[in-house]
Amino acid sequence: MKSKIFPSLALALGLMAQNGQTADIASGPPTGTPLAPVNSYALHGPHKGREFDAAKSLGQGPGALLFIHELTRNIIPVLRGLDDLTSEYSVLGFQSHTLLLHDDRTSAENRLKAINGSLKHAHPIILSLDGLEGPGDYALNRRAALTLVLAKGGQVVRSVALTDTGQHNVQQLREWVEEVAGKVPSDRAKLRRMIAGNLPESGDAVRELAVNQGVQLQKLRERLARLESGQMNNRMQQRRPQRMKRDVPNASGRPVAERIPAKPAVKREGAPPDDADLQSSLRAFIRKTQADERIDEIYEEITTHAAESAELTRQTREMFRLVLSLKDRYGTPHAHELAKGFLDKHPAKRNR
Repeated sequence: MKSKIFPSLALALGLMAQNGQTADIASGPPTGTPLAPVNSYALHGPHKGREFDAAKSLGQGPGALLFIHELTRNIIPVLRGLDDLTSEYSVLGFQSHTLLLHDDRTSAENRLKAINGSLKHAHPIILSLDGLEGPGDYALNRRAALTLVLAKGGQVVRSVALTDTGQHNVQQLREWVEEVAGKVPSDRAKLRRMIAGNLPESGDAVRELAVNQGVQLQKLRERLARLESGQMNNRMQQRRPQRMKRDVPNASGRPVAERIPAKPAVKREGAPPDDADLQSSLRAFIRKTQADERIDEIYEEITTHAAESAELTRQTREMFRLVLSLKDRYGTPHAHELAKGFLDKHPAKRNR
């Protein structure tokens, strides 16, 4: 009997781990409890420079609080996913705040300035003012990488501890958001009525909603433009005739292949990174078959990690110099463009 039960249990735990959850970790307040205050400070966004209650700002509408216990590159897909979903479902009144837990406010503020500058989310990350443990009434578990608290009507609807975070969480995240916000209607007339009914009364809040939707629209336009550009390049590659070698006679009259002048040696610049995370990201970033959207995701992971220290920034700069010096071997045009943009923002310091 044991031989049958234990493998099944191991399989179940493995599947739960793949979904970013484990059976022995609980984090966040229980379902049905009132949403307790969350003391916060914003460095960017509509609350910039102010301390405020992040839970109270959600009001009675659908919303989410995402607490960051462990700031690593693996959580970036979830952060980006919630940011995109907040813009998408804002027409249904959905709001969210992503909060960084910390034990040193000054250090956390400096780190967050770099991270928000790199991620460029429509809804920037804010600081929790309750230390590493977070708000006392929330029972947050530091063993989790992230804790998601979904609410509606001022009450907790669901609390989720995320551990093995990544892109696999994004679809589940959408389902959780729809659990509190509902689905966006496909019928345009119904959608217009719903948007009108969910518009905030405050003029500032209406303006923030318009800005968020504008940011989301611009992101979609950029992605569409990159997609169209990629399709155009593919068509041009398919239409390009194959270069054929021509035979020319030599002194004996026998044909030999025409000699093509050798290309000049490429000057290699920069250097590969020593950091293991950067090495892993670099291998994915320089893949010639990588899609532009995936390259954007990898670039966000790289720049977020690079912002953690001056040494990582230096390694990233040298890494991108290497990629650009070997364009014909590594990376797509979009990857080259992003690498150049990083170098423009982080030029090497000249020795005086």
